[in-house]
Amino acid sequence: MEHVQPSRCTEEFRLRKAKNDQLKAEAKSRGEVISTKRQPLGPKPGFMVEGATIETVTPIPYDVVNDLKGGY
Repeated sequence: MEHVQPSRCTEEFRLRKAKNDQLKAEAKSRGEVISTKRQPLGPKPGFMVEGATIETVTPIPYDVVNDLKGGY
């Protein structure tokens, strides 16, 4: 077969596993216990919107919509 490449889907996992094993070995030599679990990023920081104007929108009455369509 030509042009067949091995899958790279587990590449990130293998790199993370090797890094975690190294971190665990370093922590064990220092006598510490560490957690190598991935942590979620969490919420983005908030911000204030500057210079926005408030626009009030009112619904169109149902009878007007029927009149625009030509009625039933």
